[in-house]
Amino acid sequence: MIRILIFSIGMIALLYGESASRTEIGSRAYIKLVDVDMDYLARIDSGARITSLHAVNIRLDGDKGLIEVKRPQKLKGIPFNEKVKNEEYKQNIGRLIRFDTLNEKGELKHFKARVYNVAKVRNAQGIEYRYVIRLGLQYKGVLKYKEVNLRDRSQMSYKLLVGRNWLNDDFAIKTDVDVKTR
Repeated sequence: MIRILIFSIGMIALLYGESASRTEIGSRAYIKLVDVDMDYLARIDSGARITSLHAVNIRLDGDKGLIEVKRPQKLKGIPFNEKVKNEEYKQNIGRLIRFDTLNEKGELKHFKARVYNVAKVRNAQGIEYRYVIRLGLQYKGVLKYKEVNLRDRSQMSYKLLVGRNWLNDDFAIKTDVDVKTR
């Protein structure tokens, strides 16, 4: 019993010491996308592996001009050929991708970047594949360039969802931090 108590106290001290060196961020915060030059009221979600940005009118640059990207298909049931579906998306890594993004204030920006990767995302609707680009996200002077997947978030309250890939090692999520703090 004493060993458990000593271990628990040690873990609490370790966790408290780590979070003291981290910047506090609330469950919602204004995040600046430096490449797009826009601020977003973002949902901070430690349960999400990768950051997700609202993107519509997604198009890939191709040999014959712009090619419209099909909305990601939901893969349901067993079996489905996951490898083939993933390869369809992965063949576009390195291509230019163009999209429109809109924040909660209604500000619209057109943006283009290179497809950096393809993310396989599991959610309540099933499994989908999303194109991933690299963007710089900034909060309170901390600027990090990380992978961001593109998804139509029109029906969602937050147009930017910040995941663990951006939060890791620099931020501690606090529920009582004021959202207006930048």
